[in-house]
Amino acid sequence: MQEELLHSVVKLTKTRDVDSLESSLLSTIHEFIGCQQVSIYKSTAVKTGLVVECSLGLEVIDQKQYCWKESEIIEKPSSELLSCLNSACIIAIQSHDGVEKRWIPITLSDQPIGAITIVSQALSSADQVLLNAFCCIYENYLTILHENERDKLTGLLNRQTFDKKLKQLIEKQVVKHHKTLKSNKDRLEHKESVSWLAMLDIDHFKQVNDSYGHVCGDEVLLILAQTMERFFSPTDLLFRFGGEEFVLVFEPVTFEEIESLLSDFVALVRRTKFPFVDKLTVSIGVSKVGPYDFPIHVLENADRALYAAKDNGRDQICFFDSLTHCPEQPKGNEDDGVDLF
Repeated sequence: MQEELLHSVVKLTKTRDVDSLESSLLSTIHEFIGCQQVSIYKSTAVKTGLVVECSLGLEVIDQKQYCWKESEIIEKPSSELLSCLNSACIIAIQSHDGVEKRWIPITLSDQPIGAITIVSQALSSADQVLLNAFCCIYENYLTILHENERDKLTGLLNRQTFDKKLKQLIEKQVVKHHKTLKSNKDRLEHKESVSWLAMLDIDHFKQVNDSYGHVCGDEVLLILAQTMERFFSPTDLLFRFGGEEFVLVFEPVTFEEIESLLSDFVALVRRTKFPFVDKLTVSIGVSKVGPYDFPIHVLENADRALYAAKDNGRDQICFFDSLTHCPEQPKGNEDDGVDLF
């Protein structure tokens, strides 16, 4: 038992990404504690309230089989789950037939960010201690992974995590693509809604650093990143690529929806007050993310659209599909464009 337990701890701490860590945690809980269901929930505060997502779940079919539940947004979280998220306290309820449901909070930087829910027969004291220990290991290692995936200044995802995140999105699209080809109606819906990648660059940012110093420039980057986090959906992926360059990846929406969303954001930046800077604007290049696209090609298309937006006056959005001619040209100014390599 002790040897198997040590092997499980080694397996947990061997992972290098959050998805692998989550699946290792749930399978370890199932192996050592036994359960009917175990799930990981994540919460994000937005303007309209709290968005709760079940990022991964494991459900036991019989003694030898279990299945994984895909990620989904929970429209109506249970009162117990919300209470656990708000109070960061363990909650346990036992029914008349002896089945217990337990919610264990997960915190990051002393802030509750989610919960682990387990449905099982009433746990013994030893199993409760073991469960809490597994959750603590997960929490501690999650903190390390979170720090490694994030940009130190803005807190957004960093350049090193981009390839992995976009690859995961494309893989999900391939699965959905096959599912949506079952009927003519689904084909139409699939054509209307696609994923998008937007490359965003602050206009004339070098002048901000040259005129007011890098401390002011860092403050501008931080305020812009915070504005992006408040404005866009928690399911959107926001990356800082370095310098004044950002990449945003959106889940499937229509062209009209993404155009409206990004136009509103460009207008919001125009109205936002930044330290010392009278007016700040951004340029955005946008490309589609198809289920069989290579990440580097999507990025190159968005970069070419961004270059066109800057070449046509900045403070605007350009879609790659709208370009009739995209010559390969060197960037004229060192604060324009994105260095892909």
